[in-house]
Amino acid sequence: MMMPSQKKSHYILGGAIWFVGWLAMFLFDGHFDSSNLAMLLVLTSALAAVCLPWRVSLCLVIVCVLAFDWYFISPRGTFTVDFHQHALMLLVMLVVNLIIMILMVVRRGQAERAARHASEADILRQWSDTLLESSAPHEHLEELQNLLAQVSHREVALFVLKNELPAQDDLQQVWQLGDAGIEQRLALWYSTRNNQQLGRGTGRYEMFFDVYLPLRARGRAVGAALIKNFEIHELSTRIHLQAICDQFGNALERYRLHRQEINTREHAQAQLVRNNLLAAISHDYRTPLATIMSAASSLDEQTEKLDGAQHHQLARRIFDEAERLNIMTNNILQLARLDANNRITCDWQSAEEIVGDLTRRWRGRNLERRLQIQCQPALPLLWCDAVLIGQLLENLVDNALKYSPVDAPVKIQITLQSNYFLFAVSDNGQGIDLRWRDKIFEPFQRGPVTDDGTPIIGAGVGLALCRVIALAHGGELSVDCPAEGGSRFELHLPLRSLPENTTILTKNSGEIA
Repeated sequence: MMMPSQKKSHYILGGAIWFVGWLAMFLFDGHFDSSNLAMLLVLTSALAAVCLPWRVSLCLVIVCVLAFDWYFISPRGTFTVDFHQHALMLLVMLVVNLIIMILMVVRRGQAERAARHASEADILRQWSDTLLESSAPHEHLEELQNLLAQVSHREVALFVLKNELPAQDDLQQVWQLGDAGIEQRLALWYSTRNNQQLGRGTGRYEMFFDVYLPLRARGRAVGAALIKNFEIHELSTRIHLQAICDQFGNALERYRLHRQEINTREHAQAQLVRNNLLAAISHDYRTPLATIMSAASSLDEQTEKLDGAQHHQLARRIFDEAERLNIMTNNILQLARLDANNRITCDWQSAEEIVGDLTRRWRGRNLERRLQIQCQPALPLLWCDAVLIGQLLENLVDNALKYSPVDAPVKIQITLQSNYFLFAVSDNGQGIDLRWRDKIFEPFQRGPVTDDGTPIIGAGVGLALCRVIALAHGGELSVDCPAEGGSRFELHLPLRSLPENTTILTKNSGEIA
């Protein structure tokens, strides 16, 4: 559609062409005969028809032919003509001018339509690119409203569903932009529910001066657009407006389907995690609970037949299995806590003291004979959460003890490298298959089993918790299987400089500046 400024410039140019044409005819009058001057009139009419509307051009052609007769055909100053000499020339000139004018007008109309279609295609392409690049199409509602108003030159109101179409009309379930009266809102609901255009020229409710366009998406509508006072319009313009609405409707539908897919996948993943958690807990709790129940039953039913050593053995078995349950429960709770907020409480700690606390605990379980601890002397203080690092090392050692031969030693090494602490736990077990060396740190993952049916990876929680603790400290936990056999877990923790004037309290040495 031509803008007012463009129309004005075209009128000025067309008037200038007629002025120059008539000026040329008056200048050449007396030098050329009337037939040659008539050619100038035909040329002027053809050029002016490019710029002026066909009605104006038609009127000008008729008026100018009469004026040509008045000024240039003898007898001059009258409309009297010699039928044999000039009547046929004037008639032919008029017909030729009309034909040229009509052809030029038709050609100009075709050019304008082609330009309009190219502009509409460019608008649709840009709008499509905007929607494709957007992660949330509903954030472009105002842009859609402005685009429809720009194309239609009318006021526009939008009505877009937030979710699925409600059973009853409910304004809380839609985004609404622009003003719409009660009847207009009812028409918007009707257009949305029936996926139909309404208003003048649509074949439905032709008495409406407004036009309602549904935001169509795969056989249904996700909203509607109201074009106010649009009773007079071209069909191609309404088609263009509907295409803009359909692009937005399809984009919004794709977004909603994508969100549904994500929600479904997350729900399935959460259900899988829950199932794995329940399976892991039930599997790992079953054995210690069965052992506790068996020992407790023996103490209850055969207490008179058992001597003191047997009583002590059964009580010790109950205690060990209860401690095992306690460790597994703490691992699960700690993993959940760290996954939720990843917040830890760090302080300057002594690596020797952390291992010393664990050694005393292992000594109480009669495990000291299997543990070989190598600690580099004069280690600097470590910035960490001592409880979590102790839990990490205890999990690694318990894992090594569980999957090593009964009398095989487990080595614990603490050394200082160039810019990090290295805690290493090595065993002489069967090792871990290369395919499982990354999966063993994932929660509730259980790998292949040994010949006696024991899972190599363990509970599926302890190693996952170890990696989470390492990451929370800015460190890294990895596993390697040396050529001589067994497994070697290495914890790398970053080395930090101790701030000046820092006072550290230790259990054994008192206050250390």
